Amino acid sequence: MNDDELLKHYTARLPQFKIVSFDIFDTLIHRAVHRPADVFDTIAAGLQHSDFGLMNPEIAASFAHQRIAAETEARARLMASHRTPEVGLTEIYDVLAELLSLSHPQREYLMQRELELEQRFCHPNPIMQALFPVAGQAGRQVVLCSDMYLPSLFIDKLLLRCGYTQPYTLLVSGEQRKSKHEGTMYHEVLKRFAVQPHEVIHFGDNAHADVKIAAKTGIKSELFDYLHKRIEPRLRIPLSKPAQDGHVWSLIAGSIRRRLMEKEYDFWGDIGLQVFGPLILGKILWMTQLARRNRIERMLFFARDAYLLHEIFKRYPELLGSNVELKYCYFSRAALLLPSFVDLPINRLCHLFSGRATRTVGYHLNKLGIDPNLYAGQIQRAGYRSAEEMVPNNDMRMLGLLNSLWHIILLEAKRKRPLPLRYVAELAQGASRLGIVDIGWTGNMQGGFSRLLQLMRTDFQIDGFYLGTFDLLIQNQLPRNVFHGYLVNEGHPQERCDSLVNGGVELLEFALMAPHGTTLGYREQHGRIVPLLEENKEDQTIQQLSQRVQAGAADFIDAVLPQILDMGIDSFVSQRWTDPFFRLVNNPSREEAAMLGELTHSDTASDTSNRLFIAEKLPDNVIRKRGKEYYEARQRAYWKKAFDLRNAPV
Repeated sequence: MNDDELLKHYTARLPQFKIVSFDIFDTLIHRAVHRPADVFDTIAAGLQHSDFGLMNPEIAASFAHQRIAAETEARARLMASHRTPEVGLTEIYDVLAELLSLSHPQREYLMQRELELEQRFCHPNPIMQALFPVAGQAGRQVVLCSDMYLPSLFIDKLLLRCGYTQPYTLLVSGEQRKSKHEGTMYHEVLKRFAVQPHEVIHFGDNAHADVKIAAKTGIKSELFDYLHKRIEPRLRIPLSKPAQDGHVWSLIAGSIRRRLMEKEYDFWGDIGLQVFGPLILGKILWMTQLARRNRIERMLFFARDAYLLHEIFKRYPELLGSNVELKYCYFSRAALLLPSFVDLPINRLCHLFSGRATRTVGYHLNKLGIDPNLYAGQIQRAGYRSAEEMVPNNDMRMLGLLNSLWHIILLEAKRKRPLPLRYVAELAQGASRLGIVDIGWTGNMQGGFSRLLQLMRTDFQIDGFYLGTFDLLIQNQLPRNVFHGYLVNEGHPQERCDSLVNGGVELLEFALMAPHGTTLGYREQHGRIVPLLEENKEDQTIQQLSQRVQAGAADFIDAVLPQILDMGIDSFVSQRWTDPFFRLVNNPSREEAAMLGELTHSDTASDTSNRLFIAEKLPDNVIRKRGKEYYEARQRAYWKKAFDLRNAPV
């Protein structure tokens, strides 16, 4: 049954009963964490970045463990004295105060923190939210039964926050000293409402307390295992809590569950929600922390890969503060690299020709503004038969040819420089501490920007904030420039770098693509410099898919970021946000490999028309033969894990 059919089924059952009973937690209300005790890990993480934690480091470090121990001990004491383990929150904190030697103000502060997070994380179940008002119609009475230590007045607030309004009767085990688990709470319901067991129906998620024990008393029950059967099987994040930064992992899982309850997603939106949303949020938190420390005055978001981040920072100005200017800037390798060519080494220009899609010698020289017909001798001396010969990736002959033409290249760079130079000047005017946001890899964009800017002024400092940087960054290590990589720095750690160069880069460049073409150059309009953008139909098709991914990613960020801003970002700066992405790259499902592998990618500067499959699906006869055609296709594939999965022998 889908959600609508399940709601109809439940609604149809109600007329047979006088009393409708609901469990509360994981039935009416969910928390945006994976398991209830994960709230304690979140408190502990926040304490270690708070004034309280600085003053009381031992309490902060041991809070999560001791909070669980205090509950266990409080239940044991109550069992010994009153033959019931059903404790309340104040009794738990009485024991916690003993274990941690808390003063009364410390005890109250920690208990209040727990209540605040419980309230922040709670959200309603959509099916129960629709069923609840119907349950109280036609003379039926509603009772809420919870095996819970939280006080009933606080649970009333949670229910109201989630849209559940009175009339209802609320029974909480920590106050009643009775529980569903033992069956005593069900007997209390029968007694309080003076009804027979067959006149009561109970909805709950626990197979033992909500179904088995209810049935023993004769009460009809419905197992509402919504999370375990309908939501958690759809999660793309491994459901095993890591040892480090478990509170981040839990918030990822809990927040994805929440969005999956609230909204239907197609594949592209879902992959954005579950994979790219956490990754992008992780980068946002990381770079926000760094930008605050480095006192960035103006943040420049480089097209096309920083488009979504620019949108998020505009939406949440409190991340960097109102004093930090945000600007979206139209740059590309084709538009920026050659005009910025003011120094050696000339192999910086090789980035204009890198990639797996091959082109002719003449094509590459024309892109540099050089007529290949005028330099046939240099082309042949470099080792090419003619300008029509194809140039393989990383062909050292091309480097030799460029060195022989370096003086021509410098003149062409000077000719193309005036408009990009003015554009850079406009973007940097009035600010000395600049931040650049881009996808990253070898620093060419920041290097080009900085080289142009230093032709006009030297009173600046640039911090670049990237998903990653590779070892070729050394070509762009310039004075007054710092490069920060979230996933990898100059190719380290090696394991992550290997994942990026084997499909991760192309997946990221797809997911972060802006809804406009690449920047080809510039023109002057009404005294301002404006970009010339490529219009390519195939590229536009990929842009549309990318926007669906970004919509899902934004849904995740909008669900999580406001909570983190309230709690403070420092305890959430973590590599844990990257786990879903690296799981995708290194261990894709067949569906993920098929859908994403069918995408095409262009890694040629200024031209997105020559595209290759990220992980091509080969004909069955080619797969069976495993000959030259197969191995050449595998060599071309950007994402080897997906290629192998798509082309495994049946």
